[in-house]
Formats: sequence, C-alpha cells, structure tokens
Amino acid sequence: MDLQPRKTKCNPAAAVRNRHLCESLADTCFPVTGGPSASRLHEFFLHQFCDAHTCSRSQKPFSRGGKQRTNAFYVAISVLIFLLLPLFYGFVYLYQRGLQRSTRDLKRISQTGRKKKPS
Repeated sequence: MDLQPRKTKCNPAAAVRNRHLCESLADTCFPVTGGPSASRLHEFFLHQFCDAHTCSRSQKPFSRGGKQRTNAFYVAISVLIFLLLPLFYGFVYLYQRGLQRSTRDLKRISQTGRKKKPS
C-alpha cells in the first residue's frame, strides 16, 4: 500500500480564472441591483458554485447547512399509515368477498317467463 499522500492536480491559475468566470456569470444572471431576490440568488450562487473554485480544501464547496433531525411527527404519521393501510385493504378484501358470496344466492330467471329469440 502506498502511504504517501495523494498529489492534487489543482492549478491555482485555472482556479482563479474559473472563479472569476463564475463570479461574472453570477453578476450577469443575478445582478445585485436587481432587487432583494436577485441579491439573495447572487449570494447563493456565489456560495454554492463559485466557492468551489479554489485549491484550498479548507471549506466544503457544497455544504448542506448541517444535518437536519427527522421530525418525530412525520415518523409517527408514517408508522400509523403503515399500520392502518393493511387493515384498510383487509377490510376492503373481506367486504368484496362478502359481496361475491351474496351474488351466488341469486336465482336464474325461468325459461318460461322469457321470450324466445327469433331465429
């Protein structure tokens, strides 16, 4: 096994050029003078995309803002749904089976009461 650290192929000049191009793209698409929404989008674009163009690995370029905890309410509702869903389908199955049994009790109309087909 190789214990030497990996060599990074980061070109600082290319990173600076790419960052400049990214910032100019952010300025073009989301001008700061375009209002509060454009300003927020501009800052978001710079943070999410342009900050990745650097050779220093000190920051995560696509940080997600920390882990979010799962809401206990959604977990409880999910468990409740997964418990009640089979009960519902079982009820529907038994109801349909009962309807099918009741149709077997029907009697056929006698042939004498019906008109014959003309041939």
